[in-house]
Amino acid sequence: GHQGISWTPGRQLDMRGSAGHWGAAGHQGSAGHQEGSWTPGGQLDMRGSAGHEGIRCCDRAQPLLMVLCLLQAKVASVYESPGFFLSLDPIPGALEAVQEMFHMQDTEVFICTSPLRNYEHCVVEKYKWVEKHLGPEFVERIILTRDKTVVAADLLFDDKDTIQGAEPRPSWEHILFTCCHNRHLQLPAPRRRLRSWADDWKGILESKRRQ
Repeated sequence: GHQGISWTPGRQLDMRGSAGHWGAAGHQGSAGHQEGSWTPGGQLDMRGSAGHEGIRCCDRAQPLLMVLCLLQAKVASVYESPGFFLSLDPIPGALEAVQEMFHMQDTEVFICTSPLRNYEHCVVEKYKWVEKHLGPEFVERIILTRDKTVVAADLLFDDKDTIQGAEPRPSWEHILFTCCHNRHLQLPAPRRRLRSWADDWKGILESKRRQ
């Protein structure tokens, strides 16, 4: 009889591509690999098989490919480094909103977050971040999973525009939280968006209760 709400704290980076790293322009393919093509006079086609990325390119695309590989390694070295997650500042209004949700009647709040595949620092720092900003009682409410579709809830506030996994029809309604990497997207009805924590998140909760 309670409402379950999953929420992702802090700022998230949208590093699209295989293993959570940046890739060339395109979209996620099967098994989490990236599919895409790029044609500036030559084609860069990244389609993976057997868990690896296959790369076909003409000579003119090779310098760009080298730059992309260097950029990918550089970005990974930042967000996989010690202290990265722990040093992230909360999104304005997020802490106040989740605390208010927590004290609402018939409402259960959980923090659903995905670890990196290279999880050496990520996992412990996410737990420390929650304890630092929300208190030890919220540490018990962390759901750490790379597949959010298997989590049972009514609402999921998340800035990732597409969330896929083992469950093709998750129990929750995905409320897209606006960030720089998704603000340009036009959501088809009946999908909904929360532009900030100053937006009417209470109205979203109440509308869900009436369903």
